[in-house]
Amino acid sequence: MKRRSGRLLSTAGLSLLMGAVALTGCSNDNDNASGKTPEASADKVELRVLWWGSQDRHDLTMKAIKLFEDKNPTIKVTPEYSGFDGYWDKLSVQVGGGSAPDVIQMSTAYINDYVNRQALLPLDGAGIKLSDIDESTLSTGKLNNKLYAIPAGINSQSYVYDPAMLAKAGVKLPEHMTWDDLAAAAKQVTEKLGKDVIGVTNDSGSPEMLQYFIRQKGMEFFKDGKLGFTTEALTEFFNYWEKLRKEGAASTPEQTASYFGAPLEKYPIVTGKTPFALLSSNQIGSISTLANRPLEMTFIPKASGGIDADFVSPSMYWSIYAKTKYPKEAALLMDFMLNDPEAGKILGANRGVPVSGKIREALKPQLNDLDKKQFDFVDKVTKVAKPINVIDPKGAGEVRQLLGTTSQEIQFGKKTPEQGAKEFMDKANAILDKMK
Repeated sequence: MKRRSGRLLSTAGLSLLMGAVALTGCSNDNDNASGKTPEASADKVELRVLWWGSQDRHDLTMKAIKLFEDKNPTIKVTPEYSGFDGYWDKLSVQVGGGSAPDVIQMSTAYINDYVNRQALLPLDGAGIKLSDIDESTLSTGKLNNKLYAIPAGINSQSYVYDPAMLAKAGVKLPEHMTWDDLAAAAKQVTEKLGKDVIGVTNDSGSPEMLQYFIRQKGMEFFKDGKLGFTTEALTEFFNYWEKLRKEGAASTPEQTASYFGAPLEKYPIVTGKTPFALLSSNQIGSISTLANRPLEMTFIPKASGGIDADFVSPSMYWSIYAKTKYPKEAALLMDFMLNDPEAGKILGANRGVPVSGKIREALKPQLNDLDKKQFDFVDKVTKVAKPINVIDPKGAGEVRQLLGTTSQEIQFGKKTPEQGAKEFMDKANAILDKMK
């Protein structure tokens, strides 16, 4: 069995990611040997690029691609994009058929899977400028001491909320609410604003929410290639959401199924059906634009007296397909997305706080209020962040999907929280064992 070498992000290392903190990663040993960005071929080349995201991400990325094509007239870039739902099924089929795009937006949950499928090209020495990215950030894209993915941005999970809706319901949130605070707020919202309003969306199927819940108990989602938490902890998590659902303070099974994995445009907070949404900090701009009203961010709920579980991690990565016919041109495009100042100004913070220190500095004068919210929130989280291993083991994607399926079975009454938790643990560990 191959052991992975994904490293832990320390709090000190994470703080280097922020423009408000001094950057120390200016002499990266992983920079390309020549120090030169690869040059495009004189012949016409067509690159395919795959990413997920909302409409504004598509628009910004397309604008950056147009600039890249203007600067590199021999390269044509064909975009392939979608929402997150179905993205990995599509990529899996493409990789299986040997026809994946040249440049791929990648997630921490799937890097291990695709490295094991030999689908990602090692980027060490590829010619991408890495000297403006600190080593603690860069190391999150490494497996077996090879760099397979470069973070496109850095972010944190957050609870986005609608201050006007909460004020109308008479709810005042503490700076860092507990799980009890969230339950009380959800009940009050439902009581004060009527049955058409969802107090809180049911996040019992969210791996991100579960990760925070178990980290507060001193556990991890994955540890040594297996699940790192107990059946009892998962049962408690399921029971928390099931209690809220039965009290009418959380979304119904039908409502949850309608938005689970859906694009941002369909989130209930966008249509004013709920004041809360679990989102990455880099999504504050997109969700606020779609909702067309002021939204704010706060910490994920914590356990009373529990361990601080907040962390900062790459929002997503850029990788290159191992079988690309054009590795130099693919590397040139990745370098452009990460390091070109004009591209940085176009893309802004849509994929998270930029990992390049120079790009962050260049962005500061143009930050709008929404970008400032994102930068400020990540800075706030960084100050209390705890280490986390961001690279998931092989099979993690399937495990995450299983959590969503199990959650739906519990919500629709097909299983009790206790039954669902036990079956999930058994099936998830079997998936992980099979992948070793």
